Amino acid sequence: MEEQNNTQDILNQVHESTPDTLHPILDYIIKNGKMIAAGVAAIILIAGGISGFKYMNQQKLIKAQSEMGTILIKYSGAKQADALAAFEKDAPASMKPAVQLALAKAWMDAGHYADAKTVWAAIAKTSPKLSAVSGLGQAKCLMLEDKAGEAVTVLQKLKESVDAVYAASINRLLGEAAEKAGNIQVAIQAYQGLMTSSPQEASFFEFKIKELKAKL
Repeated sequence: MEEQNNTQDILNQVHESTPDTLHPILDYIIKNGKMIAAGVAAIILIAGGISGFKYMNQQKLIKAQSEMGTILIKYSGAKQADALAAFEKDAPASMKPAVQLALAKAWMDAGHYADAKTVWAAIAKTSPKLSAVSGLGQAKCLMLEDKAGEAVTVLQKLKESVDAVYAASINRLLGEAAEKAGNIQVAIQAYQGLMTSSPQEASFFEFKIKELKAKL
């Protein structure tokens, strides 16, 4: 009787320490009266294997984060971009967005705007939640390439498709791009939007609007 109680105690401990997904297996063993040492050992090994797998993944992520940190510290410009591009191929999926963002910035810092635009476009595909950031990045690259008119087109489309929380950032860049492209009306509209979303700078935008209207 005492031996049965000890066995039940062990069984309860194993049941509590194993993931919920393994409980049906354990319950089956109990139900069929096959609570033997080998059965318990198998369950413990499975549970240990799951924990080990999680530990290995965690260690892999930590190592990858360290490698990326080294790249960002050790290199800059084109060398940093090349290193990040190579690193991205085997980077953990959870790190992809961060690696791509760093890569886009590295290409921009290096003046490789075409490469940066390619990465910004890839970010929008792999991380839809970053589509607004991607669009802003692409527009900035176009402006740096002296393609302000194309930047205006990108920003106007972006403004229609993303959440209003990005309106201020889009209007700020849109106003700059439209002004540079000679599209006065669009620039005025963008600055008017900023007077509402950025009241602390209202006097500056009011000045810009007056300045632009004088050119009409």
